[in-house]
Amino acid sequence: MRRLLLATVFVAAAALPAAAQNLAITWGEDDNSARTFDPRVTQSRHETQVIYNIFDQLIASDADSKLHPGLATSWQVAPDGLSITLKLREGVTFHDGTPFNAEAVAFTLDSIIDPKLGSQGAVDVLGPYKATEIVGPYEVKITYKRPWGAAAPSLSQGEISMVSPTAVKKLGDAGFAAAPVGTGPFKFASWDRGQKLLTERFEAYNWAPEFMKHQGPSKVARVTYRFIPDASTRVAALERGEIDISDLTPVLDMQRFQADPKFRTVIGESTGLPTGLLLNTDHGIFTDIKVRLAFILGIDRPRLVDDLFFGLVKPVYGPLAKATPGYWPGVEKYYPFDPKKAAALLDEAGWKPGPDGVRVKDGQRLAASFDVPQVMEPEMGVAVQADLKKLGFDIKLEVITFAKREELVMSNQNSVQVLRWISGDPSCLEVMFSSRNIPHPGYGKFNYSHINDPALDQALDAAAGAADPAKRDTLYADVQKRIMDAAVWVPMHDQVNTIAYRAEHSGYGFARTRWNVKFYDVE
Repeated sequence: MRRLLLATVFVAAAALPAAAQNLAITWGEDDNSARTFDPRVTQSRHETQVIYNIFDQLIASDADSKLHPGLATSWQVAPDGLSITLKLREGVTFHDGTPFNAEAVAFTLDSIIDPKLGSQGAVDVLGPYKATEIVGPYEVKITYKRPWGAAAPSLSQGEISMVSPTAVKKLGDAGFAAAPVGTGPFKFASWDRGQKLLTERFEAYNWAPEFMKHQGPSKVARVTYRFIPDASTRVAALERGEIDISDLTPVLDMQRFQADPKFRTVIGESTGLPTGLLLNTDHGIFTDIKVRLAFILGIDRPRLVDDLFFGLVKPVYGPLAKATPGYWPGVEKYYPFDPKKAAALLDEAGWKPGPDGVRVKDGQRLAASFDVPQVMEPEMGVAVQADLKKLGFDIKLEVITFAKREELVMSNQNSVQVLRWISGDPSCLEVMFSSRNIPHPGYGKFNYSHINDPALDQALDAAAGAADPAKRDTLYADVQKRIMDAAVWVPMHDQVNTIAYRAEHSGYGFARTRWNVKFYDVE
Protein backbone atom coordinates (compact mmCIF):
# COMPACT_ATOMS: atom_id res chain seq x y z
CA MET A 1 0.00 0.00 0.00
CA ARG A 2 1.26 3.43 -0.83
CA ARG A 3 1.55 5.35 2.41
CA LEU A 4 0.07 8.76 2.96
CA LEU A 5 2.45 11.50 4.01
CA LEU A 6 2.25 13.86 6.96
CA ALA A 7 1.93 17.49 5.92
CA THR A 8 2.09 20.50 8.18
CA VAL A 9 0.81 22.83 5.45
CA PHE A 10 -1.68 21.22 3.11
CA VAL A 11 -1.16 20.80 -0.61
CA ALA A 12 -0.88 24.13 -2.40
CA ALA A 13 -2.89 24.97 -5.52
CA ALA A 14 -3.16 27.90 -7.87
CA ALA A 15 -4.74 30.97 -6.35
CA LEU A 16 -8.38 31.50 -7.15
CA PRO A 17 -9.61 34.60 -8.99
CA ALA A 18 -10.30 37.66 -6.87
CA ALA A 19 -14.05 37.15 -7.26
CA ALA A 20 -13.73 33.82 -5.46
CA GLN A 21 -11.98 35.23 -2.41
CA ASN A 22 -15.21 35.62 -0.40
CA LEU A 23 -15.43 31.88 -0.18
CA ALA A 24 -17.23 29.72 2.34
CA ILE A 25 -15.82 26.55 3.90
CA THR A 26 -17.82 23.72 5.47
CA TRP A 27 -16.01 21.41 7.88
CA GLY A 28 -17.35 17.93 8.67
CA GLU A 29 -16.76 17.25 12.40
CA ASP A 30 -16.76 13.67 13.68
CA ASP A 31 -18.59 14.48 16.92
CA ASN A 32 -21.91 16.15 17.79
CA SER A 33 -21.66 16.34 21.58
CA ALA A 34 -19.92 19.71 21.97
CA ARG A 35 -20.77 21.35 25.30
CA THR A 36 -18.50 24.40 25.50
CA PHE A 37 -16.39 26.59 23.26
CA ASP A 38 -14.69 28.30 26.17
CA PRO A 39 -10.96 27.55 25.78
CA ARG A 40 -10.49 27.97 29.52
CA VAL A 41 -12.81 25.03 30.23
CA THR A 42 -12.64 22.40 27.51
CA GLN A 43 -10.25 19.49 27.15
CA SER A 44 -11.97 18.18 24.01
CA ARG A 45 -10.21 18.18 20.64
CA HIS A 46 -13.63 18.51 18.98
CA GLU A 47 -14.36 21.79 20.74
CA THR A 48 -10.78 22.97 20.25
CA GLN A 49 -11.25 22.69 16.49
CA VAL A 50 -13.56 25.70 16.69
CA ILE A 51 -11.52 27.44 19.38
CA TYR A 52 -8.29 27.52 17.34
CA ASN A 53 -10.06 29.57 14.66
CA ILE A 54 -11.87 32.00 16.99
CA PHE A 55 -9.11 32.70 19.50
CA ASP A 56 -5.44 33.74 19.56
CA GLN A 57 -2.73 32.87 22.05
CA LEU A 58 -0.11 35.04 23.71
CA ILE A 59 2.65 33.05 22.01
CA ALA A 60 1.94 31.63 18.57
CA SER A 61 3.10 28.19 17.45
CA ASP A 62 3.33 26.50 14.11
CA ALA A 63 2.44 22.85 13.55
CA ASP A 64 5.99 21.78 14.45
CA SER A 65 5.76 23.35 17.93
CA LYS A 66 8.13 26.22 17.08
CA LEU A 67 7.27 29.38 18.99
CA HIS A 68 6.65 32.78 17.38
CA PRO A 69 5.29 36.17 18.46
CA GLY A 70 1.53 36.10 18.84
CA LEU A 71 -0.51 38.48 20.97
CA ALA A 72 2.81 38.98 22.75
CA THR A 73 5.55 40.49 20.61
CA SER A 74 8.34 39.21 22.88
CA TRP A 75 8.84 37.31 26.14
CA GLN A 76 11.59 36.64 28.66
CA VAL A 77 11.66 33.70 31.08
CA ALA A 78 13.41 34.43 34.39
CA PRO A 79 16.58 32.39 35.05
CA ASP A 80 14.98 30.85 38.14
CA GLY A 81 11.97 29.69 36.10
CA LEU A 82 9.55 31.43 38.48
CA SER A 83 8.25 34.03 36.05
CA ILE A 84 7.87 35.05 32.43
CA THR A 85 7.53 38.67 31.28
CA LEU A 86 5.70 39.43 28.05
CA LYS A 87 5.36 42.59 25.99
CA LEU A 88 1.97 42.68 24.29
CA ARG A 89 0.90 43.65 20.81
CA GLU A 90 -0.89 47.00 20.61
CA GLY A 91 -3.88 47.72 18.39
CA VAL A 92 -5.57 44.34 18.89
CA THR A 93 -9.28 44.16 19.67
CA PHE A 94 -11.64 41.36 20.61
CA HIS A 95 -14.59 40.62 18.35
CA ASP A 96 -16.86 42.68 20.64
CA GLY A 97 -14.59 45.75 20.37
CA THR A 98 -12.92 45.29 23.77
CA PRO A 99 -9.24 46.28 23.60
CA PHE A 100 -6.71 43.53 24.16
CA ASN A 101 -4.26 44.63 26.84
CA ALA A 102 -2.55 43.59 30.07
CA GLU A 103 -5.83 43.64 31.97
CA ALA A 104 -7.32 41.12 29.55
CA VAL A 105 -4.36 38.80 30.09
CA ALA A 106 -4.64 39.01 33.86
CA PHE A 107 -8.40 38.45 33.71
CA THR A 108 -8.03 35.38 31.47
CA LEU A 109 -5.32 33.68 33.51
CA ASP A 110 -6.82 34.49 36.91
CA SER A 111 -10.19 33.13 35.80
CA ILE A 112 -8.67 29.80 34.73
CA ILE A 113 -7.62 28.92 38.27
CA ASP A 114 -10.95 29.99 39.80
CA PRO A 115 -12.62 26.72 40.93
CA LYS A 116 -16.03 28.18 40.02
CA LEU A 117 -15.06 28.08 36.33
CA GLY A 118 -14.51 24.31 36.35
CA SER A 119 -11.52 24.29 34.01
CA GLN A 120 -10.74 20.79 32.72
CA GLY A 121 -7.73 21.42 30.49
CA ALA A 122 -6.34 24.94 30.85
CA VAL A 123 -5.85 24.65 34.60
CA ASP A 124 -3.33 21.85 33.96
CA VAL A 125 -1.71 23.47 30.92
CA LEU A 126 -1.19 26.71 32.82
CA GLY A 127 0.94 24.86 35.36
CA PRO A 128 1.76 26.13 38.86
CA TYR A 129 0.33 29.58 38.15
CA LYS A 130 0.52 32.11 40.96
CA ALA A 131 -0.47 35.53 39.62
CA THR A 132 -0.24 38.03 36.77
CA GLU A 133 1.38 41.36 37.56
CA ILE A 134 0.37 44.23 35.26
CA VAL A 135 3.67 45.99 34.60
CA GLY A 136 2.17 48.44 32.13
CA PRO A 137 -0.81 48.73 29.76
CA TYR A 138 0.91 46.31 27.36
CA GLU A 139 3.29 44.38 29.58
CA VAL A 140 2.67 41.57 32.08
CA LYS A 141 4.76 39.46 34.41
CA ILE A 142 3.32 35.99 35.05
CA THR A 143 4.61 34.31 38.20
CA TYR A 144 4.58 30.67 39.29
CA LYS A 145 4.55 28.86 42.64
CA ARG A 146 7.46 26.69 41.56
CA PRO A 147 9.86 26.80 38.60
CA TRP A 148 7.96 26.19 35.36
CA GLY A 149 10.12 25.42 32.35
CA ALA A 150 7.04 25.09 30.16
CA ALA A 151 5.97 28.70 30.71
CA ALA A 152 6.43 29.78 27.07
CA PRO A 153 5.15 26.58 25.40
CA SER A 154 2.10 26.47 27.66
CA LEU A 155 1.08 29.97 26.62
CA SER A 156 1.00 28.84 22.98
CA GLN A 157 -1.60 26.11 23.49
CA GLY A 158 -5.25 26.55 22.58
CA GLU A 159 -6.41 26.12 26.17
CA ILE A 160 -4.60 29.33 27.14
CA SER A 161 -6.36 31.48 24.55
CA MET A 162 -7.22 35.05 25.47
CA VAL A 163 -10.90 35.72 26.19
CA SER A 164 -12.83 39.00 26.20
CA PRO A 165 -13.32 40.14 29.82
CA THR A 166 -16.31 42.21 28.69
CA ALA A 167 -18.05 39.22 27.13
CA VAL A 168 -17.40 36.92 30.10
CA LYS A 169 -18.73 39.49 32.58
CA LYS A 170 -21.77 40.21 30.42
CA LEU A 171 -22.68 36.61 29.54
CA GLY A 172 -21.34 34.72 32.53
CA ASP A 173 -19.18 31.63 32.12
CA ALA A 174 -22.05 29.47 30.85
CA GLY A 175 -23.19 32.11 28.36
CA PHE A 176 -19.66 32.68 27.13
CA ALA A 177 -19.23 28.95 26.53
CA ALA A 178 -22.13 29.12 24.06
CA ALA A 179 -21.15 32.43 22.41
CA PRO A 180 -17.34 32.77 22.64
CA VAL A 181 -15.50 36.02 21.93
CA GLY A 182 -11.80 36.04 21.03
CA THR A 183 -9.35 37.99 18.87
CA GLY A 184 -8.91 35.35 16.14
CA PRO A 185 -9.57 35.56 12.40
CA PHE A 186 -13.14 34.26 12.71
CA LYS A 187 -15.90 35.38 15.06
CA PHE A 188 -18.74 33.31 16.44
CA ALA A 189 -22.10 33.76 14.68
CA SER A 190 -24.49 30.99 15.75
CA TRP A 191 -24.70 27.48 17.17
CA ASP A 192 -27.41 24.93 16.47
CA ARG A 193 -26.46 22.34 19.09
CA GLY A 194 -25.76 18.91 17.73
CA GLN A 195 -26.17 20.15 14.13
CA LYS A 196 -23.86 22.97 13.13
CA LEU A 197 -21.93 26.06 14.19
CA LEU A 198 -21.31 29.15 12.05
CA THR A 199 -18.40 31.59 12.21
CA GLU A 200 -17.76 34.69 10.11
CA ARG A 201 -14.63 36.54 9.06
CA PHE A 202 -13.38 39.14 11.54
CA GLU A 203 -12.81 42.11 9.23
CA ALA A 204 -10.52 43.94 11.67
CA TYR A 205 -8.08 41.03 11.95
CA ASN A 206 -4.57 42.22 11.15
CA TRP A 207 -2.21 40.42 13.55
CA ALA A 208 -1.70 36.95 12.12
CA PRO A 209 1.50 35.20 13.27
CA GLU A 210 4.51 35.69 11.02
CA PHE A 211 4.51 32.10 9.75
CA MET A 212 1.07 32.43 8.15
CA LYS A 213 0.94 32.99 4.39
CA HIS A 214 -0.64 36.44 4.45
CA GLN A 215 -1.76 39.24 6.76
CA GLY A 216 -5.07 41.02 7.13
CA PRO A 217 -8.54 39.48 7.12
CA SER A 218 -8.93 35.92 5.86
CA LYS A 219 -10.11 35.31 2.31
CA VAL A 220 -12.67 32.95 3.84
CA ALA A 221 -15.89 34.80 4.59
CA ARG A 222 -17.67 32.02 6.50
CA VAL A 223 -16.84 28.70 8.09
CA THR A 224 -19.64 26.26 8.88
CA TYR A 225 -18.91 23.35 11.20
CA ARG A 226 -21.32 20.50 10.56
CA PHE A 227 -21.44 17.85 13.27
CA ILE A 228 -21.56 14.46 11.50
CA PRO A 229 -20.49 11.67 13.87
CA ASP A 230 -21.20 8.85 11.41
CA ALA A 231 -18.10 8.37 9.26
CA SER A 232 -19.90 7.00 6.19
CA THR A 233 -22.33 9.94 6.23
CA ARG A 234 -19.42 12.36 6.56
CA VAL A 235 -17.58 10.78 3.62
CA ALA A 236 -20.72 10.83 1.47
CA ALA A 237 -21.20 14.52 2.29
CA LEU A 238 -17.65 15.23 1.14
CA GLU A 239 -18.15 13.36 -2.12
CA ARG A 240 -21.42 15.21 -2.83
CA GLY A 241 -19.81 18.59 -2.11
CA GLU A 242 -21.97 19.24 0.96
CA ILE A 243 -18.81 19.69 3.01
CA ASP A 244 -15.38 20.81 1.83
CA ILE A 245 -13.17 19.01 4.32
CA SER A 246 -13.69 15.93 6.49
CA ASP A 247 -12.34 15.29 9.95
CA LEU A 248 -11.15 11.78 10.89
CA THR A 249 -11.78 10.15 7.52
CA PRO A 250 -11.76 6.31 7.58
CA VAL A 251 -8.53 4.73 6.38
CA LEU A 252 -9.99 2.93 3.37
CA ASP A 253 -11.62 6.15 2.19
CA MET A 254 -8.31 7.96 2.62
CA GLN A 255 -6.70 5.46 0.23
CA ARG A 256 -9.51 5.96 -2.27
CA PHE A 257 -9.40 9.77 -2.05
CA GLN A 258 -5.64 9.77 -2.48
CA ALA A 259 -6.06 8.27 -5.93
CA ASP A 260 -8.83 10.68 -6.96
CA PRO A 261 -7.68 14.04 -8.43
CA LYS A 262 -10.82 15.75 -7.12
CA PHE A 263 -9.57 15.30 -3.54
CA ARG A 264 -6.49 15.75 -1.38
CA THR A 265 -5.51 13.90 1.79
CA VAL A 266 -3.22 14.68 4.70
CA ILE A 267 -2.46 13.03 8.04
CA GLY A 268 -1.72 14.91 11.23
CA GLU A 269 0.40 12.84 13.63
CA SER A 270 -0.45 14.55 16.88
CA THR A 271 2.03 15.38 19.61
CA GLY A 272 1.48 14.69 23.32
CA LEU A 273 0.26 11.49 24.93
CA PRO A 274 -0.46 8.96 22.15
CA THR A 275 -3.43 6.63 22.28
CA GLY A 276 -2.93 4.04 25.02
CA LEU A 277 -4.37 2.35 28.07
CA LEU A 278 -4.01 3.23 31.75
CA LEU A 279 -4.17 0.37 34.26
CA ASN A 280 -5.66 1.20 37.67
CA THR A 281 -3.15 0.13 40.33
CA ASP A 282 -5.40 0.99 43.26
CA HIS A 283 -7.49 -2.19 43.30
CA GLY A 284 -8.07 -5.45 41.46
CA ILE A 285 -5.61 -7.50 39.47
CA PHE A 286 -3.41 -4.55 38.43
CA THR A 287 -2.09 -3.93 41.93
CA ASP A 288 0.50 -6.59 40.99
CA ILE A 289 3.19 -5.32 38.61
CA LYS A 290 3.69 -8.84 37.23
CA VAL A 291 0.08 -8.84 36.04
CA ARG A 292 0.53 -5.39 34.51
CA LEU A 293 3.68 -6.53 32.72
CA ALA A 294 1.92 -9.64 31.43
CA PHE A 295 -0.94 -7.47 30.16
CA ILE A 296 1.46 -5.28 28.18
CA LEU A 297 3.65 -8.12 26.87
CA GLY A 298 0.58 -10.08 25.78
CA ILE A 299 -0.60 -7.49 23.25
CA ASP A 300 0.85 -7.73 19.73
CA ARG A 301 0.78 -4.01 19.08
CA PRO A 302 2.38 -3.89 15.61
CA ARG A 303 0.00 -6.54 14.25
CA LEU A 304 -3.02 -5.09 16.06
CA VAL A 305 -2.37 -1.55 14.82
CA ASP A 306 -1.66 -2.74 11.27
CA ASP A 307 -4.87 -4.78 11.23
CA LEU A 308 -6.94 -1.84 12.45
CA PHE A 309 -5.36 0.87 10.32
CA PHE A 310 -3.95 -0.98 7.28
CA GLY A 311 -0.45 0.35 7.85
CA LEU A 312 -1.59 3.96 7.91
CA VAL A 313 -0.95 4.44 11.64
CA LYS A 314 2.20 3.47 13.52
CA PRO A 315 2.40 1.71 16.90
CA VAL A 316 3.99 3.63 19.78
CA TYR A 317 6.16 2.49 22.65
CA GLY A 318 6.09 5.12 25.38
CA PRO A 319 4.05 7.88 27.03
CA LEU A 320 4.97 10.55 24.46
CA ALA A 321 4.37 10.61 20.72
CA LYS A 322 7.62 10.61 18.78
CA ALA A 323 7.02 14.12 17.40
CA THR A 324 6.71 15.61 20.90
CA PRO A 325 9.63 17.73 22.16
CA GLY A 326 11.58 15.77 24.78
CA TYR A 327 10.74 12.32 23.36
CA TRP A 328 13.12 9.64 24.72
CA PRO A 329 13.93 6.88 22.17
CA GLY A 330 14.78 4.50 25.03
CA VAL A 331 11.09 3.60 25.36
CA GLU A 332 11.35 1.71 22.08
CA LYS A 333 13.31 -1.06 23.85
CA TYR A 334 10.49 -1.74 26.29
CA TYR A 335 7.88 -4.49 26.18
CA PRO A 336 8.04 -6.22 22.79
CA PHE A 337 5.28 -8.76 22.20
CA ASP A 338 6.28 -11.81 24.24
CA PRO A 339 3.37 -14.09 25.19
CA LYS A 340 5.70 -16.76 26.65
CA LYS A 341 7.24 -14.28 29.07
CA ALA A 342 3.77 -12.91 29.86
CA ALA A 343 2.51 -16.40 30.70
CA ALA A 344 5.56 -17.05 32.87
CA LEU A 345 4.94 -13.84 34.80
CA LEU A 346 1.34 -14.87 35.47
CA ASP A 347 2.54 -18.29 36.64
CA GLU A 348 5.02 -16.61 38.99
CA ALA A 349 2.26 -14.37 40.35
CA GLY A 350 0.16 -17.45 41.19
CA TRP A 351 -2.43 -17.20 38.40
CA LYS A 352 -3.13 -20.70 37.06
CA PRO A 353 -5.33 -21.66 34.07
CA GLY A 354 -8.90 -22.57 35.06
CA PRO A 355 -11.26 -25.05 33.37
CA ASP A 356 -12.59 -22.42 30.94
CA GLY A 357 -9.13 -21.06 30.12
CA VAL A 358 -9.40 -18.03 32.41
CA ARG A 359 -6.67 -17.96 35.05
CA VAL A 360 -7.63 -18.07 38.70
CA LYS A 361 -5.91 -17.37 42.01
CA ASP A 362 -7.43 -17.98 45.45
CA GLY A 363 -10.85 -18.35 43.83
CA GLN A 364 -10.56 -15.05 41.96
CA ARG A 365 -10.64 -14.87 38.16
CA LEU A 366 -8.04 -12.86 36.23
CA ALA A 367 -10.72 -10.39 35.22
CA ALA A 368 -10.84 -6.65 34.61
CA SER A 369 -13.31 -4.20 33.11
CA PHE A 370 -12.38 -2.26 29.98
CA ASP A 371 -14.84 0.62 29.59
CA VAL A 372 -14.47 2.62 26.40
CA PRO A 373 -16.48 5.55 25.00
CA GLN A 374 -17.71 5.02 21.44
CA VAL A 375 -15.31 7.60 19.96
CA MET A 376 -12.29 6.05 21.76
CA GLU A 377 -11.90 3.05 19.46
CA PRO A 378 -13.90 0.17 20.95
CA GLU A 379 -12.63 -1.94 18.03
CA MET A 380 -9.14 -1.60 19.55
CA GLY A 381 -10.61 -2.89 22.82
CA VAL A 382 -11.98 -5.95 21.02
CA ALA A 383 -8.54 -6.71 19.56
CA VAL A 384 -6.84 -6.28 22.96
CA GLN A 385 -9.46 -8.51 24.55
CA ALA A 386 -8.77 -11.23 21.98
CA ASP A 387 -4.98 -11.15 22.45
CA LEU A 388 -5.22 -11.31 26.23
CA LYS A 389 -7.80 -14.10 26.22
CA LYS A 390 -5.06 -16.38 24.86
CA LEU A 391 -3.10 -15.73 28.08
CA GLY A 392 -6.03 -16.40 30.39
CA PHE A 393 -7.25 -12.84 31.00
CA ASP A 394 -11.00 -12.23 31.17
CA ILE A 395 -11.32 -8.65 29.88
CA LYS A 396 -14.92 -7.47 30.04
CA LEU A 397 -15.37 -4.84 27.33
CA GLU A 398 -18.23 -2.34 27.53
CA VAL A 399 -18.93 0.66 25.30
CA ILE A 400 -20.03 3.58 27.49
CA THR A 401 -20.80 7.30 27.35
CA PHE A 402 -18.32 9.92 28.52
CA ALA A 403 -20.70 10.71 31.38
CA LYS A 404 -20.55 7.08 32.49
CA ARG A 405 -16.77 7.10 32.23
CA GLU A 406 -16.58 10.17 34.43
CA GLU A 407 -18.82 8.45 36.97
CA LEU A 408 -16.61 5.33 37.00
CA VAL A 409 -13.38 7.31 37.25
CA MET A 410 -14.62 9.63 40.01
CA SER A 411 -15.83 6.67 42.09
CA ASN A 412 -12.63 4.69 41.38
CA GLN A 413 -14.48 1.81 39.71
CA ASN A 414 -12.38 1.80 36.54
CA SER A 415 -9.77 -0.84 35.68
CA VAL A 416 -8.64 -0.19 32.09
CA GLN A 417 -9.21 3.16 30.42
CA VAL A 418 -8.25 4.51 27.01
CA LEU A 419 -6.62 7.94 27.10
CA ARG A 420 -4.95 10.29 24.65
CA TRP A 421 -3.90 13.86 25.26
CA ILE A 422 -2.99 16.41 22.64
CA SER A 423 -0.14 18.66 23.80
CA GLY A 424 2.92 20.30 22.35
CA ASP A 425 5.04 19.89 25.47
CA PRO A 426 6.21 16.94 27.61
CA SER A 427 4.92 18.68 30.75
CA CYS A 428 1.58 17.10 29.84
CA LEU A 429 2.88 13.95 31.57
CA GLU A 430 2.01 15.58 34.90
CA VAL A 431 -1.65 15.40 33.92
CA MET A 432 -1.66 11.59 33.83
CA PHE A 433 1.13 10.53 36.17
CA SER A 434 1.46 13.03 39.03
CA SER A 435 -0.14 11.91 42.29
CA ARG A 436 -1.64 15.40 42.49
CA ASN A 437 -3.96 14.37 39.66
CA ILE A 438 -5.45 11.18 41.10
CA PRO A 439 -9.22 11.57 40.56
CA HIS A 440 -11.68 11.40 43.40
CA PRO A 441 -15.22 12.70 43.99
CA GLY A 442 -15.29 16.38 43.09
CA TYR A 443 -11.81 16.23 41.56
CA GLY A 444 -12.00 15.03 37.98
CA LYS A 445 -8.37 14.64 37.02
CA PHE A 446 -6.67 12.20 34.65
CA ASN A 447 -4.28 10.03 36.66
CA TYR A 448 -6.54 7.06 35.92
CA SER A 449 -3.81 4.60 36.96
CA HIS A 450 -3.74 6.04 40.51
CA ILE A 451 0.04 5.81 40.41
CA ASN A 452 1.38 7.42 43.59
CA ASP A 453 5.16 7.34 43.37
CA PRO A 454 7.00 10.11 45.28
CA ALA A 455 10.14 9.56 43.19
CA LEU A 456 8.14 10.00 39.97
CA ASP A 457 6.44 13.10 41.39
CA GLN A 458 9.85 14.54 42.20
CA ALA A 459 11.13 13.72 38.72
CA LEU A 460 8.09 15.36 37.11
CA ASP A 461 8.53 18.50 39.20
CA ALA A 462 12.26 18.69 38.42
CA ALA A 463 11.67 18.30 34.68
CA ALA A 464 8.82 20.83 34.65
CA GLY A 465 11.02 23.35 36.47
CA ALA A 466 14.05 23.08 34.20
CA ALA A 467 14.55 26.13 31.99
CA ASP A 468 17.58 24.83 30.08
CA PRO A 469 16.32 22.79 27.08
CA ALA A 470 19.09 20.18 27.21
CA LYS A 471 18.66 19.61 30.94
CA ARG A 472 14.90 19.50 30.45
CA ASP A 473 15.22 16.75 27.84
CA THR A 474 17.46 14.72 30.15
CA LEU A 475 15.02 15.03 33.03
CA TYR A 476 12.03 14.11 30.86
CA ALA A 477 13.93 11.05 29.64
CA ASP A 478 14.15 9.98 33.29
CA VAL A 479 10.42 10.63 33.72
CA GLN A 480 9.57 8.46 30.72
CA LYS A 481 11.82 5.67 32.01
CA ARG A 482 10.12 5.72 35.41
CA ILE A 483 6.66 5.58 33.83
CA MET A 484 7.63 2.61 31.68
CA ASP A 485 9.29 0.81 34.60
CA ALA A 486 6.06 1.18 36.58
CA ALA A 487 4.10 -0.62 33.82
CA VAL A 488 0.95 1.44 34.36
CA TRP A 489 0.80 2.74 30.79
CA VAL A 490 0.14 0.56 27.75
CA PRO A 491 1.18 2.51 24.63
CA MET A 492 -0.87 1.57 21.57
CA HIS A 493 -0.65 3.85 18.54
CA ASP A 494 -0.13 7.39 17.30
CA GLN A 495 -3.02 9.78 17.51
CA VAL A 496 -3.71 10.77 13.93
CA ASN A 497 -6.24 12.98 12.23
CA THR A 498 -6.93 11.67 8.75
CA ILE A 499 -8.10 14.65 6.71
CA ALA A 500 -9.63 14.54 3.24
CA TYR A 501 -10.70 17.67 1.40
CA ARG A 502 -11.89 18.84 -1.99
CA ALA A 503 -9.02 19.87 -4.26
CA GLU A 504 -10.48 23.21 -5.36
CA HIS A 505 -9.34 24.78 -2.08
CA SER A 506 -5.81 25.08 -0.71
CA GLY A 507 -4.15 26.60 2.34
CA TYR A 508 -5.55 24.40 5.11
CA GLY A 509 -2.95 24.03 7.85
CA PHE A 510 -2.56 22.22 11.14
CA ALA A 511 -2.46 24.14 14.39
CA ARG A 512 0.08 23.38 17.09
CA THR A 513 0.05 19.67 18.00
CA ARG A 514 -0.99 18.65 14.45
CA TRP A 515 -4.62 17.80 15.06
CA ASN A 516 -6.89 20.81 14.68
CA VAL A 517 -7.11 22.57 11.32
CA LYS A 518 -6.83 26.31 10.74
CA PHE A 519 -8.80 28.00 7.97
CA TYR A 520 -7.22 31.47 7.94
CA ASP A 521 -5.00 30.88 4.87
CA VAL A 522 -7.51 28.95 2.76
CA GLU A 523 -8.02 30.31 -0.74
